[in-house]
Amino acid sequence: MRPNDNGSPALKNYDTEELADTYFFRPLGRVIARAAAACHRTPNELTLLAGALGISAGLLLADQNLGLVAFGLLILHSVIDSADGQLARMTGHVSEAGFFFDGLADYCTDIAICVGIAAGVLHRGGVNSIIVWALLAILCIALQGMLYVYSRLAYASVVEKGVASENESPTVRAGLIGLLRVGYEMLRRWLMSGQRKIMRRLASRATGRNLRSDDRLRYAQCFYWPKRGWNLLGANTRFYAIGLLAFMHRLDLYFFFILVPMNVAALALWFWQRRADHRLLASFSS
Repeated sequence: MRPNDNGSPALKNYDTEELADTYFFRPLGRVIARAAAACHRTPNELTLLAGALGISAGLLLADQNLGLVAFGLLILHSVIDSADGQLARMTGHVSEAGFFFDGLADYCTDIAICVGIAAGVLHRGGVNSIIVWALLAILCIALQGMLYVYSRLAYASVVEKGVASENESPTVRAGLIGLLRVGYEMLRRWLMSGQRKIMRRLASRATGRNLRSDDRLRYAQCFYWPKRGWNLLGANTRFYAIGLLAFMHRLDLYFFFILVPMNVAALALWFWQRRADHRLLASFSS
C-alpha cells in the first residue's frame, strides 16, 4: 500500500514486493503454474520439485567451479517456488500444511547451501571451525526468515485482506515437529510483540472480522517502508550473494555475509519495526 501524493495510500500490497519478484519470478512462475494446472499437478509436487532443485544447487556449491551452475539452479528453484503458491491459489488448494511444507523446503535449501559450502571449504583444506560458522549461519537464516515472513503475512493480512492476523497462543501438537512449530511461533510472537498488540487493537475496532478502512490506511502509512525494508532478508538477497561470490570464487565468504551484514540489517529493521509499532499504537490514543 504505497502512500499517494496526498499522504493516503492506495489499497494494494504488490508494490511492496521486490522488483525481481514482481517482474521476473512471479510472471515466470505464473506460466509454470498454468502449465502444472493443465497437467493436473498439485502445489505440493511443485514444492517438492523446487526443494529438490534447491538442495541439489546447495550441494553443488561444494565445488566452486560449479558455483554459477548452482546459482542458475537456485534461480530456477525460486521460479518454481513462486509457481507452487500461485498454483495453490489458482486451484483453491491453499492450506496451512502446504504453507509449512513450502517453508520447510526453502529452509532445507538454505541448509544444503551451508552444508555444500562448508564441505567445499573443508575439502580445499580449510579449518574445521567452518562447521561452527555454517551452523551459526543456519540458525541466523532461520531467525532472519522468521522476521521476514511474519512482516509479509502481517502486512498482507491487514492491507490486502482487511483482517487482523491471528494472535492467540499456538496450539501444542504431538511429536517433535509439533513442538518445534510451537517453539517457533512463540519466539516469533515474542520478537514481534508490538505487532500482536496492534492486531488486537485493530480487531477490537473492527466490525466483525473486517477492519476499518481508516485503520488499514493508518497501518499502511506506518509500515509501507519497513515492509519494503524487510525484503532485504528474503531468499533473493542470499541467492544474489551466492551468484556474486561464485563469480569471485570466494564462496567461503558466504557465512561472513550471513553473520555480519545480514544480521546488522535484521537488527536495524527490527528496531525500525518497533518504532513503527509504537507510533501506530500511540496514534490510537490521540
